[in-house]
Amino acid sequence: MEDYWSEYWSQGYITSFGQDIKANYSGKLKESWNKFSSLLDENASILDVGTGNGALIDLINTSRRHNFKFFAVDQANLKKEIIKNLPGTFLSNVNAEKLPFNDENFNAVISQFAIEYSDLKSSITECFRVLKKGGRYQFICHEENSDIVQPNMDILASAQRVKSDFITELKQLIINIKEGDEKINNQKAIIYKLITKENSINPHAFNATLFISFYNFVLKNRNIDLDTAFSLFNKELEGLIFRLSDLEKAANNSNELPSCLEKHNVSVKIEKLIDKDNQYIGTLYEGIKI
Repeated sequence: MEDYWSEYWSQGYITSFGQDIKANYSGKLKESWNKFSSLLDENASILDVGTGNGALIDLINTSRRHNFKFFAVDQANLKKEIIKNLPGTFLSNVNAEKLPFNDENFNAVISQFAIEYSDLKSSITECFRVLKKGGRYQFICHEENSDIVQPNMDILASAQRVKSDFITELKQLIINIKEGDEKINNQKAIIYKLITKENSINPHAFNATLFISFYNFVLKNRNIDLDTAFSLFNKELEGLIFRLSDLEKAANNSNELPSCLEKHNVSVKIEKLIDKDNQYIGTLYEGIKI
């Protein structure tokens, strides 16, 4: 799954939440970046670390009149046709732990739901190496107990159970359908018991795995190439597990960020971001390189 994020961004998603957030970030997140950009000089150079498909650049670019010079890096392989309408220079296959820029090159370094996926001891050192003295930084990170991460951990747990308990039974059902086997009803009964049990744990999380949708699709479309359809579903499931496992590790990694920041000559302001519906989004870290 090394190329998962490259494949993910190639689908045109704006954020790292797939279909859950179809437009760009709004609410408290948008407000935070509007406020940050208002503190920058008109001609500021800005580096976005872990840019994805440029959501932050899009937010900042539309927030005020300016002549900002944007640079963006991501470890994934970004598709030029997707980001072609955004201003700036985008560099693919760049690790946050080794930025390809000279010392004190930028007026601002930014990141949202990205820097915590890296080795923070190295990436934070690199961010401040390329930031000019007096330059500003702002990072917004996932947290273990946030209202973004916690529901996704329920989905991850459900997806892992689907992978371990459901997939073999679903594959057997497809074999039975192809062979016109009289055991189809017995296999459906086995899967029904699994579905009932999983729904009793967390129906919302289970629904997010898309197993029910695919299972019903199989039952209603018995004459199509079910092996190919199964393969595609299984790949999507593995991708979901990979992405959410990555999220879990990143959220845990965020615990190290305060101590990493303290080791550098920067001011540090930490704010929990609470949206208008009282949802804990994540934590904002911002300050100036002294």
